[in-house]
Parts: sequence; C-alpha cells; structure tokens
Amino acid sequence: MRNWVKCSLASVAFCVPCAQADNLSVLAGGMKSAQSDQTSYAWTLSYMHDLNEDLALSFSWLNEGHVDDHHRDGHTFQLWGKTKALHPNVMLAAGLGPYRYFDTTRRTSESRGYLNEHGWGGIFSLQATWQGESNWQYQLRFNHIETPHSIDTNSIMLGMGYQLTPMAFDDISWPGARGRQEVVLYLGQTIVNSFGSEVADAAALEYRYAFAPGVKASAEFIQEGETNRLRRSGVAFQAWYEPSFFDDKFSVGLGVGPYFSLGKRYRNNRPDEEKKAVSGLITLATSYRFSDHWRARVAWNRTVTSYDKDTDVILLGLGYSF
Repeated sequence: MRNWVKCSLASVAFCVPCAQADNLSVLAGGMKSAQSDQTSYAWTLSYMHDLNEDLALSFSWLNEGHVDDHHRDGHTFQLWGKTKALHPNVMLAAGLGPYRYFDTTRRTSESRGYLNEHGWGGIFSLQATWQGESNWQYQLRFNHIETPHSIDTNSIMLGMGYQLTPMAFDDISWPGARGRQEVVLYLGQTIVNSFGSEVADAAALEYRYAFAPGVKASAEFIQEGETNRLRRSGVAFQAWYEPSFFDDKFSVGLGVGPYFSLGKRYRNNRPDEEKKAVSGLITLATSYRFSDHWRARVAWNRTVTSYDKDTDVILLGLGYSF
C-alpha cells in the first residue's frame, strides 16, 4: 500500500505540465482475452499532454469489461511518439508505459468468494487521430496489455477527443476574486468491487486548497454507507493535478493519496470485525464553475484496499470557493 501511494504521487508530479495544447478523449470498443479467447467491451478516458511536436505523455483510465473470473480496469501512464508524416490532419502515434490494474477475481475456480487483486503490467498502444480546423478530434486506438500474474488482452476502440489549453502557472488572472480555497459537499453511491456489485448511499465533505493553477491538495471525510459486505467511513488526504480551461470555467483532475478508514466487514451477512485500515484512494474529477464562487463537481473515487474490499464511490457535489 505504501509503495502504491508513493508511485501514484510521483506519477502526478511527473505529469504536471507547462501550459500548452492538451487533449481529453473518450473511446469505446471491444476487448479479447489472449488466454481464453473470450471477448467483452472496453472503454477508456484519456488525457494527453504534448511535450513537443514528436512526444507526448498521457494518463488513461481503462476498463476492460468482464470475462470469466476477471472484472478488470486500471490506469496507465504512457510516453508517446507521434508524427504527421502521412497527412497534416492525421496524427499517428505509438505509446508505451506501465499499467496499474485492479482485478476482481475468484478465490478458487469453484468458489463463490472473490478477491480484489492489484498488480502491474505493461501496455503498448497505437493510435490514429484525425483533426480538422476545429478542436474536435476523431481517434482510433489499439491496446496490447501483458501482465505477469493476470490475463493478457488486446482491445480496439473508437472515440472522440477535444483539444484544450490549460491555464498557465503564471496566469495573472489567477486566482482572482475566487480565492484559493474550496469547500465541497457531495452525495452519491458506493459500489463494492465484487461480482455482485452491491451498492449503498454515500456522502462526503471535502476541503481543497490550490497552490498554483492545476496544483492542489485536499482533505475529505467520506461516508461509504453500508451494504451486506461492509460498512465504512474515513478521512482521505490527496495531492491533485487539476488543470482548468476556458478562464477556469471547466476543469479535469487526478487525485491520489492515503485513505484512513474505520468500518465493519461482513461474512454471511453478519458483521465480522471492526476494521481500521490505511488504504489508497485515487480520484478522477471534473468541475464546472457557474458563478464567481460556486462550482458543480463530479468525482469518481476508487478505494484500493489490502483486504479485498475495494469500492467505487461516485459523487456529485456543490463547491464554494473563497
């Protein structure tokens, strides 16, 4: 768990860019397992930052669908080489990097129980992007993933992207009258990462502080609710890269950090034991500022535990900046 937090924090720091054109894309398609020849859906949400005309960095969240005994997703960091040698409107790119996966599997092939397995693999990607005179892009991407302790997969996806320019670190208009601090109240739903995907009502209260455009930290109390598998709440501290666009109207962000929780695990629908734990929390977020001080937020939190109780906590929130 400690190594996971260190790696994720380092990754966020590595991805903080200077202000220049980036792109945000959503793609969907199909996946095939190399071991079983089974197929499923696949989709990805990807943020790419251009280092120069030939190189780029990307962070992606990849969902590989469901095949027998494997419900897997995860995040990737990739270095891309790219070229417009064929046509000025067509960008061809190849990317390589690590894949941190979260896989819901069975304890044994005949067991009804499940495990939340975490591990590392490698991902190789090929991508073709067409962009005309507007900021909209059309993308085709192929991914090949290899892992030493899980399944290997191939996926192909088609989607759209949008070219964005984040606020610069030295933007003189920031933070303006909006201030550096923000308080957010969230409501939403917890989904247990099991084969049953049990759900519960969730809520959270978050404090955020901005050090510079895109660089933030947060402290958050999370109430994950109660299902027949667990009841849990706790406090999380996260470091953020959250670039904003269109004069700070819109933002997307990645937050990582430790989650200190207290709760009960359930076995056979009965409380088993009170569990104090330090887990990981990784969050994908987006926001829209609709007035000088008020902002709507969406946060997708993944808790990463060492005791097979990973969850997705999906929240809608209202924030006030000051």
